[in-house]
Amino acid sequence: MKNQSRGGRTTDARSLKKLELIWFVSLLSAAVVGFLLLSLTGTTTPGTAITIIAWIFVPAALLLNIWLRRQRQRANSMSLDDVRDRIDADAVRSVKASKGEVPAVKELRRQEPRLSLKDATELVRQL
Repeated sequence: MKNQSRGGRTTDARSLKKLELIWFVSLLSAAVVGFLLLSLTGTTTPGTAITIIAWIFVPAALLLNIWLRRQRQRANSMSLDDVRDRIDADAVRSVKASKGEVPAVKELRRQEPRLSLKDATELVRQL
């Protein structure tokens, strides 16, 4: 249950990192192609081409960075109700009944690694 989606959007941290890498490589590739087109076709000098590319792609990269940061914050913010819906509560209960609270907390954090120890302990006590 790692890859939960919220409104069609993936909230998995690995997927966000992959998305970030894809966007970074895409922007870098587009900047290089733009530079080559501007400088090799003789439209501008290489110095002017770099300036034009910088004025276009630096703000684009900053906006993308802000958007990805917000997505990461949304992915990391979890309520206990959301976690309770995503986990296998029966498995955690059976571990708690057979082995105790500490192994149950470990099982819960295995299922939901982003959950803090405090929240995991509270959730196990509620189950």
